[in-house]
Amino acid sequence: MKRKLRLYGINVLVLLTGYVIVDLILGTLRIPYDFNSFRIRHPYYHHGLKSNQSAMAAWGGLVYPVFTNSMGFRDSAVYRVKRVPDRKRILIMGDSHTEAVGIDYKYSFCGRLQQIAAKRNIEILNAAVVSYSPKIYYLKADYLLNSKGLKTDEIWVFVDISDLQNEIAYEPFVPRKEGLLYPVSVWLNSFFKKHSYTFYAIRSARESKKINAFVSRMEEFNPRAYASLQKNTVELYLDFFRDFHDDDMLRSPEFHGVGEWYYDTLTVKLADRGLELGQKNIAALAALCREKDITLRLGVHPWQTQVMKQDTMDYYVRSWKAFCDREGIDFINLFPVFINGENPFTVTESYYIPNDNHWNEAGHERVAARLEALLN
Repeated sequence: MKRKLRLYGINVLVLLTGYVIVDLILGTLRIPYDFNSFRIRHPYYHHGLKSNQSAMAAWGGLVYPVFTNSMGFRDSAVYRVKRVPDRKRILIMGDSHTEAVGIDYKYSFCGRLQQIAAKRNIEILNAAVVSYSPKIYYLKADYLLNSKGLKTDEIWVFVDISDLQNEIAYEPFVPRKEGLLYPVSVWLNSFFKKHSYTFYAIRSARESKKINAFVSRMEEFNPRAYASLQKNTVELYLDFFRDFHDDDMLRSPEFHGVGEWYYDTLTVKLADRGLELGQKNIAALAALCREKDITLRLGVHPWQTQVMKQDTMDYYVRSWKAFCDREGIDFINLFPVFINGENPFTVTESYYIPNDNHWNEAGHERVAARLEALLN
């Protein structure tokens, strides 16, 4: 009986070993490249970037390199960030514009500022990530300053009109502590996702169901737009709305046209609600900065739709300007960078990615030139 059990155990071990080997080989041959592999969900600040990554990212049809440092910030290379700096440090926070989707980092406004600031003995760190908004800025700053012990002299936050929708979508999100097993679970998930064909196949089937269900809701109002979106873009959008379960809003064309919320009587109440939530969270961030003796600056930048309206002090800008005056926050209006007497059609074609509200390299260069004076 002992001999039979031993043989049985050996056979099982051989089969498992063979299965694992075949699984890893199939993973190498069959798992496609994941252009979102450097992105991560986070229990406290919703989502972010993995640390120490060297990867390729995709934004629409644009493919570009991405590097992250030891703090999980997009950067020019993989390296270790000191928690306590030996020179002046500025921490920049923003959404996809500041992360610089579709752009090689050295040509982004943060990358350009890094190069300029280094000559003045100033360190620039970029904690921006796609689909961030005021609630996430506050939560991530709280996490970095209080949990990670990161020190900084200034925090620059950049907001835009997409934050109106983001704040409503993130309102149900409840932050949780990481837990001791969080880093291990992140590593295991990343390893199996990249190397195990079994894990990949099961996960893909589950994710496909979620994506199809989500897209079916979106297609009710805009089938052509969502049918043309690439899978990696839909995955980002799905993750953005993962805590938001208001199907009536998700099916509404007006809800997704956030760029027009303040110009439509049907959605102006939504806009005011999003602005109220955003200013409440930036007020919390301002209190945190005062507690830590950190200078806070807030910038507002325009979408293409706002450039076309040619108003450098529209309602959204005026609201944030008044808020910053009340809170004692330095205010940066980036609207005049793109609204300055030039033909708006020429501006959007010259400084924005085609059919996109994000800046191209020339647009980032303009923003960097405007912000350079603030380094003094």
